[in-house]
Amino acid sequence: MASNHGLQLQLALEEGRGKDDAPFDPFSQFLDQMGSTKESEEELDGEIVDEGMNGIDEAEFKEMDQYDDDDEEEEDEEAYFASSPLYTTSGAVHRPLSERLALRAGYPAGGKFAVIHLAGFQHKVTTDDLLIVNKLKPVSEWSVGSTHTLSGDDVLLMADTNQTLVGLPGVKGGEVNVMVEEITRDKTVVVFKKRRRKHSRRKNGFRRQVTFLRVLDVKMPGEVKGESMDHGEELQVAA
Repeated sequence: MASNHGLQLQLALEEGRGKDDAPFDPFSQFLDQMGSTKESEEELDGEIVDEGMNGIDEAEFKEMDQYDDDDEEEEDEEAYFASSPLYTTSGAVHRPLSERLALRAGYPAGGKFAVIHLAGFQHKVTTDDLLIVNKLKPVSEWSVGSTHTLSGDDVLLMADTNQTLVGLPGVKGGEVNVMVEEITRDKTVVVFKKRRRKHSRRKNGFRRQVTFLRVLDVKMPGEVKGESMDHGEELQVAA
C-alpha cells in the first residue's frame, strides 16, 4: 500500500469511513457516566423480591429472560433483512452509503466484469447489471423472460481481481448470460427546428424502442463446463 496506487485506494476507502454510524448524541456520554434510572429501579425491585421470596434463587428467571431477549433479537434481525430491499428503484444492488462513497472515489468493487458487443454498441457489465439497448429483433427470439448466452466474438474482454483476458477479437470460452426483462419505449426526445425570418418552425417528438436486459452471470473461460482456461492465440493475459 506504499505505492501511489495504494495511497489512492486508501484515500478512497477513507471517503466512506464512518458514514453509516448513528448520529452523534451529546448526552450519551453523561448517561453512561451517571447510569440509567431504569437499571437502579430494577435493582431495587430485585432486592425487594429477594427479601420476600424466602431464599428462592432468581438466577433461573434471569436465564429465561436472557433467552427471551436473544429470541427477540434474532426475530428483529430476520425481520430487518426480510424487509430491506435487495435492489434499489433503479435496478442496482442496494449498498450502504459508506460503500457507495468509497466506490465513487475509485475503490475497486471486486468481482468479475466483461465488455460485450451487443446491438452495435459496447457495454461493460457485471452480475445484476441492467442494460438498456435498442430494441432487439426478432421479438419472437428476444421475448420477455427469455435467456440468452453471449459468447465468442461478442465477449471482447473479461477480468477479475487476479487476471485480465483480452480477446482477439473475442475471449474464447467466456460467456455472459442475460435475460430480457422488458420491451418498452424510452423517454420522449423533442426535435425542434426553426428557420429565422421565414415563419417556419417544426416540433416533433421521438421515443426510441428499447429492450431491458438483466445480466445473470459472467463466466470466465475456466468456469464454463469445467474446462481449463485456454491460453491460445485468441487470449492475451495482461498483467
